[in-house]
Amino acid sequence: MNKIINMLPSGQEGETRTFDPKVFKTYKSICVRKRPDNKYYYPKTIPREREPLATYLTLVAIILLFAVDIYLAEEGTKNLIGQFAVSILFYIILHILHRCILVWEEMKYVISRYENSYLRLFKDAYYLSPQAIGTAVICVIWLIAYFAEIRSDSIAFPKCASLITSVYLLGELLNIRSCPLEDSLWVAKNNGLDYGSGMAYSFFHGYLDLVLRRTGTESKNLKELMQDYEDSHHINFPIYKLFILIPTSLRCFTSLKNEYSASIDESSSLPEKLITVAGVQNRVYKNAVYKITSGDRKIYVSAEYATPLRTFKEVFRAAGHHSVYYEKYKKDIILQFYLTLEAVLEKNNLNEYCELIYYEDTYINEGVEQYYDVGKIILNRIKELKKLQHDKSE
Repeated sequence: MNKIINMLPSGQEGETRTFDPKVFKTYKSICVRKRPDNKYYYPKTIPREREPLATYLTLVAIILLFAVDIYLAEEGTKNLIGQFAVSILFYIILHILHRCILVWEEMKYVISRYENSYLRLFKDAYYLSPQAIGTAVICVIWLIAYFAEIRSDSIAFPKCASLITSVYLLGELLNIRSCPLEDSLWVAKNNGLDYGSGMAYSFFHGYLDLVLRRTGTESKNLKELMQDYEDSHHINFPIYKLFILIPTSLRCFTSLKNEYSASIDESSSLPEKLITVAGVQNRVYKNAVYKITSGDRKIYVSAEYATPLRTFKEVFRAAGHHSVYYEKYKKDIILQFYLTLEAVLEKNNLNEYCELIYYEDTYINEGVEQYYDVGKIILNRIKELKKLQHDKSE
């Protein structure tokens, strides 16, 4: 076995210990990790953020089709571009027409949904993206600039316009675009309205922001409280962070110490925090402390599962109205939970107190589902963090 520098707290600084690189590689490969270049590594079994390949392919298809039209055009390139511009404007008008129909229905709810403001209703209904507005403006400017050079009969209003309009509206009624892939893409848009983002915001503002920023007193944060714990228990934390575990199976054991995690054991919790929240006086908050066996030493950490995931799993196990939907898209939802929570922690400068571990927690051994040892997963992450700190200090 190879030897590496062990940067965890020990009796002597720079102590070398034997370490199995195969074990390290196994636990390293099952976790989502943020690289020094701010890009993420994802295990093959965990979905990653989608890349804009489909957008590029669509643009290529548009360019190729337009090139074919130019090649086959008999009226000239300018006339063809004029037809293209009018077609784009007509397509935008069809969308606006459909929204007019929607507005007619929404006017019944102007008080309950739009705070009795017709202006707000119209702004919401007729909103166009900057890309759509920019494209429409370019088309109008081009048509005005070259109007005299374009044959009017080549861009005349099509005789089948009413037929095209009715087919378009029928397509809206049939909801042709609707499919599981479209639903998955909608979740991935990260607009903040999906279930995963909602869980992340609730978890942060309802829990993490309270226990990380002010733990027990206004003057102490998590790091200071962990230092107090070190003094009173005569131990050392390798890193002053709360580790939040995000397992892909959503299974959150009662304790990190369980039949599958032999390397980890329970310790006494950090001191309780009494915080008055939402009408509940002196609500009790406390963070668990565990000790991980590493060779002949005990590594102390504060860690816990992301509790919203347990609730989420109960939602689709309860066979409710949306249970099948949530279970089908659970991977997309968990990914958005992780990405949103990571972003919120960083925005609020609390990522120095909290470390998210999003990982594949199960594997199959002789046909039986098993769970990875969370103690080794946390220990692996600590090694990565200590190495990153060491590299930055050089």
